[in-house]
Amino acid sequence: MSLDHNPQCSACKIANSLMWRKGSNGEVLCNSCHLKRVNSSVRAQRQSSKESKKLIARIKAGTRKGYNGKTGERSRGRRTLQKIKRKPYKSPEGFATVVAADRIYFQGILYQVGDIVSIEDVEGDLYYAQLRGFLQDQYARKTAVITWLIPLLPKPSYFDPALFLPGPEEDTPRPMECMEFVCRAPTELFKSRREHPPFVIPRPPDLNDLTTAAEMLLKTEGTSTTI
Repeated sequence: MSLDHNPQCSACKIANSLMWRKGSNGEVLCNSCHLKRVNSSVRAQRQSSKESKKLIARIKAGTRKGYNGKTGERSRGRRTLQKIKRKPYKSPEGFATVVAADRIYFQGILYQVGDIVSIEDVEGDLYYAQLRGFLQDQYARKTAVITWLIPLLPKPSYFDPALFLPGPEEDTPRPMECMEFVCRAPTELFKSRREHPPFVIPRPPDLNDLTTAAEMLLKTEGTSTTI
């Protein structure tokens, strides 16, 4: 910058400078004062840029959380309004589906209709029954419908078809866990006995029976002699 008269800095009032500058309003500035103003302006611009970036970051963070960055209130966007307008609905009710079968696989044994099983009560006594059908629900719980077998002898220690007669039939299924497999048997085993009564259990002759028969014979002979 060239000047015809002796210049003077309008900021620091010095008259000697290696280079004279002109300010934004046309004032004369020495080189050092001009550099100070330029550096101060650059720092102010940088500080303003940092603050604006922080403000933008806070606004974005508040938008992600659902809040307005300026007022601190929850912002209601399009997605939020859709959630509010959505009508509640009931969950579908679950129904247990039961499947009936003529045979079922349980604990390594294939059970079939007509098989003989034993059931033990709390006192340890064994009872025998014949399987009539099987049921399995959606939770893989297996049950069976049975026909009780009535023994002709008190507390038999083993199963023999000749020692049992068909008893009452149950309609309520029992869990398979309380049953023990005994043997295979045809389904019509006890039905045929029911159709052809009476069923006599063969047994060896007893001496008491022979004595009773002899006494009855003597009585019969005495009555006929008296007549």
